[in-house]
Parts: sequence; C-alpha cells; structure tokens
Amino acid sequence: MKIPVIQFKQNDQTFFIFLMAAKTIYSRFDVSRRIDDKEKGYQRSFSATRIKQIARYIDKENGILPNSILVNLDIGKYSYSAKEKTLTLKTGTLGFIIDGQHRVWGANEATADIDLPVVATAGLENVDQAKLFVKINQTQKGVPASLYLDLLDLTDGAIEDFDDESVPANRRAVEIAKRLNEDEESPLFETIRTTGDSGRGVSLSEFVNQAKEYVDPKSGKLLNYGFEQQLAIFKIYFKAVKAVFLEQWEDEKSLILKTVGFGGLMRAFYEIFQLASQSAKSFSTENTIKLLALIKDFKFDSATLPGGGIKAQDNAAKVIVASIKKELKSNDDLNVPIVE
Repeated sequence: MKIPVIQFKQNDQTFFIFLMAAKTIYSRFDVSRRIDDKEKGYQRSFSATRIKQIARYIDKENGILPNSILVNLDIGKYSYSAKEKTLTLKTGTLGFIIDGQHRVWGANEATADIDLPVVATAGLENVDQAKLFVKINQTQKGVPASLYLDLLDLTDGAIEDFDDESVPANRRAVEIAKRLNEDEESPLFETIRTTGDSGRGVSLSEFVNQAKEYVDPKSGKLLNYGFEQQLAIFKIYFKAVKAVFLEQWEDEKSLILKTVGFGGLMRAFYEIFQLASQSAKSFSTENTIKLLALIKDFKFDSATLPGGGIKAQDNAAKVIVASIKKELKSNDDLNVPIVE
C-alpha cells in the first residue's frame, strides 16, 4: 500500500499525516498491546454503547468524524520517500492505535466506509506509546482507570524491589492485584479486570483503591509486613472468604464480587485480620475460615447490603464485622482464654 503523506516534526519526533479508510485502520492497527485478539481487545477495553452511537451517527445522520486518529507505525512496517512524499506500508499489522479507538471501531461498525484523517508517529517504543496514550486520554471520558493502572509498569518503569519504601502505595497494590489475578492457586485468579472492561469480577482500580491504604509504606496498617507477606495476607483472606461463601462467590447475582460487597470485605479486612490472628497468634487460612464460618449464612445481597457508593461499602463493612463480633462473644474456641 502506497499513500501520499505530509511529514513534519515536533521536538525531534517525526509525524506523518494521511487519510485512510476506517475499516482499513481497524484491520491494520492493534487496539491493545496486552490482548492478542483484536476483537477481545476492543470488547474488553471500550464502551459498546459509544461504538453503536458512533456507527448510528455515521449511517443514520450522515455524521462526520473530522478529528484525527493517532497511531504509531512500528519499525520495519513502513518506508518513506521524501521525493515522492509517500509512505509505503507493508502487509500485516502496522502498529498501535494510541488515540481514537472508539471512533475507529464505531466507523468500522458503520455500513459506510469513511476515510479518517490519521496522524502517525514513527517507531515509538512501547513504553513511549503507553505514556502518550495516558497523557492524551487521562482527562477524557471513557478511558478506564484500570487500564492506566495496568500500564504503570510501562509508563513509570518496572519495579524490582517492592519492599523499597520509595515505592508508592498504589504501585504495591497494583502488583498485589496482578499477582493474585495471575496465580492459578489464588482465589482471585482471573477475577480482577485490568482493562476497565465490565463484567464478572472486580476492577483493578477498585482493588487498588481499597488495598493501597493497607500497604502504604509509611502509614499503612500492614507496614510492618514485607511485600511478599502482604501479598500472602490478601491471598489467605480471600481464600477463606471464597471457602466460606463459595456458593455466593460463584453466583453472578451475588454482591460478593461487586462494588458494595467487595468494598465491604476490603474495608472490614483489617478487623477480621486481627480477630483471626488473636487466638492462635498467627494469620492462616484455617483460622480465618473458622472465624468467617461464624457468619456462614451471611447474605451478600441488596437486602443485607442496600445502597451503593462509598457509604454503602462502609456500612457493609460495619455489618460484616458486627455480625462476626456478635457470634464471637459466645464462642470460647476462637476467643483468647481469660485466666485470672
């Protein structure tokens, strides 16, 4: 494919401007470096409602999309002729869509195949593409916070030592979430949604918002524990939660893995951690299961946990902890022996 282009530079970065059919952009550029399947990349990361609105706007209202799509052309995928002012594009995938994914997908879904203006960077490294993506989209509607968090290792650099006190709380929380999500033995295996997609499970941003106050290296309630210990503590906690409330854990209608239920469990976590540790002087899956089994009939539903938002999460935590403490008062096996 040979196309006419305009070449220009900004602060030593080379750009090309050209026109390309929307359906060609869709087929020739990736939407995610994290997801191999293009369709899944779109489906998991972007709003189906906005896509339909854009397609309908083009087909039903003779809509126009004059704003440019920003892409990166990978090294080796193109050649530029200054004399002819043309780009020759090789076959296969050409690069990554940095900005304009919704417009590309919406235009691809439309019956009409309209041309879109394209601005292309040339040969940016993945880390620089990720940084540019974040800077452009940070303040725009529709780009999920979880996707930004998932890209932190690219945009801010990888971290080798998570016990270093200079590592911020949100980076520790992100790493804990990712490891729990990728560990096949973890109760949260493939349950944390890292690209902002909707569906079953907990969003990465929700997990990080709840966990970072516990793992903050200066003020967190788990600051006396090393990073690997913190990871183990959360793994134990949710192993016990899943074991005791397995039926609800697997029920898509249950609130246990939704904002109110999960938020309540996270906000109740530290008190439960202390209660489970007090009698045996250790925090284990067995001890935590014994404690939570006291409220095995607790229902994570809208009748028990009404409302939404932060206030509802706080109330959920209070209800969970109060239920446990009420049962503990009459349970000698789990209480610390009182010896006069």
